[in-house]
Amino acid sequence: MSDTPFVIDIQDSAHFEQQVIEASKQQPVLVDFWAEWCQPCKTLIPLLTQLANDYNGAFILAKVNADEQQELVAAAGVRNLPTVKLFKDGMVVDEFMGAKPESELRDFLNAHVDKEEDNKINEALALSESGEHEQAITMLKSLNQEEPSNVDVYVAIAQVYLQSGDLDNCDAVLKALPANVQVSNEAKQIQDELNLIRATSDSPEVDELLSQLEKDPEQHDIRIQLANQYIVSHQYEQALESLLYILVRDMNFQEGEAKTSMLKIFEILGPGEPLTRKYRSKLATLLY
Repeated sequence: MSDTPFVIDIQDSAHFEQQVIEASKQQPVLVDFWAEWCQPCKTLIPLLTQLANDYNGAFILAKVNADEQQELVAAAGVRNLPTVKLFKDGMVVDEFMGAKPESELRDFLNAHVDKEEDNKINEALALSESGEHEQAITMLKSLNQEEPSNVDVYVAIAQVYLQSGDLDNCDAVLKALPANVQVSNEAKQIQDELNLIRATSDSPEVDELLSQLEKDPEQHDIRIQLANQYIVSHQYEQALESLLYILVRDMNFQEGEAKTSMLKIFEILGPGEPLTRKYRSKLATLLY
């Protein structure tokens, strides 16, 4: 028996039907197929147990001993150990094989599991977006006291500091993040934007840059500065248009800086964003 209510050991097929298939209609159930002789299993199980506790019941971890439950293993189509399957609404929605580091496990879970803390983080970020930066920071710091191990809260605090213009505190929070979190997409995006804001702090305002381009539209260095100012203000389509203008005329200007900036915008927006699809297609036309 497990010492935590969020981890269960599956006893037989009927137990699996009740505790996995039916239970997954109420909340996600992560099923770990393991065995005593499996070394990667011994690495993975403690991590999954820790995450089940960290997520505080947002999902249930169900362990299946493959040696004792061979019928279940066969029915699930498991061929290698460890195999982990995530059930929602009575069906498998995702799975992986082999041991993974904690950061990858969190990414796997976060794609399917809603945590109460996530809702609070999103509420704080919404406040920040509306200009209520101090209230957002207060909420996040309170959440940090409740969940000091939740690195997502630290990332959110860094984001709010960035939005409020408190660049030094933003930088300090980012540098204090664990190494594996510093290289996450969310943290890297904040760091890139922080670097860009600092790099453009001495750059002329948008109106002045546009005025210079009216006199000479082929000043690509000015257009790069304009694109950066657009990125800082989250005017991504204007930035992409500026960068595309350069690429049409000189693909290799400043060692391909326009292309590099465009790819960074795609990362910020994400692959499913219409702007990403639209301008990735335009970029591909130029390249190929």
